[in-house]
Amino acid sequence: MKKHIFGGMWTQKKLAILRSYLEFYVNALKDQRFKLIYIDAFAGTGRCTIKIRGNEQTIPGSASIALDIAPPFEELIFIEKKARHVHQLQELLRGHPIGKRATIFRGTAEQNLENILAGQNWRNTRGVLFLDPYGLQCDWETVKRIAATKALDVFFLVSLSGMYRQATNNLRDVDDDKRQSLTRFLGTADWEKDLYSIQTDLFGDKESLRHANPEALAEYMQARLQQVFAKVTKPIILYHEDAQGRRGAPLYALFFAVSNPSRKAVELASRVSKEIMSKLQ
Repeated sequence: MKKHIFGGMWTQKKLAILRSYLEFYVNALKDQRFKLIYIDAFAGTGRCTIKIRGNEQTIPGSASIALDIAPPFEELIFIEKKARHVHQLQELLRGHPIGKRATIFRGTAEQNLENILAGQNWRNTRGVLFLDPYGLQCDWETVKRIAATKALDVFFLVSLSGMYRQATNNLRDVDDDKRQSLTRFLGTADWEKDLYSIQTDLFGDKESLRHANPEALAEYMQARLQQVFAKVTKPIILYHEDAQGRRGAPLYALFFAVSNPSRKAVELASRVSKEIMSKLQ
């Protein structure tokens, strides 16, 4: 079986946060009348091999973590694009005690989520969605559909490095592909005026330069998510680490967003931020 090699210390941290929240979530709602569902929009293989300080480690991925949570989710949905990864997920489900509760959808999140979300009765269903793309593969229309359920709690991993590469330092270097990608991801064309400002160089020439660093990009994304979700906590910034464990550039921002506008759900989100996410910062 070919290894799924991707990530590092930041991968371990995001998965620890996911595990802690899923354990908290199923126990907090176990006596409620709701059907509990877990959706993994970029499921991978169920295992991942990461490099930490030059050493490879194979750890459970998000799909394996969700399957092992007790008490278990009533339904689990895994979305995966790559055929090889789908095959490994199928093997995982065949050997797991609750594997029959899970369904695998082949394809992208955009191709599958609309029908998956439409197929649930959100009046009696609650759940957690893990939105974990490598880059900017998730468009804003998908984000809005998730928020519209008013029933899902969402962990959304946003690629700050991807945004930084697409939103080049000088606006003139943002070609049509980059511009369309950012607009599709952020759900607005206003990012050009929001992230860039006119500056004058030493020769008196005016240029439109990006004034937002990666942390500012995370703040901008949080403001965008707050337009559609009832509650969005301050993200955890995940950094690259070198072989000596030194912190490098920001790679991702992990957001926690709640679509349910009820007071109890919003209060729960604040509690999660304080008791789970902040402790793993």
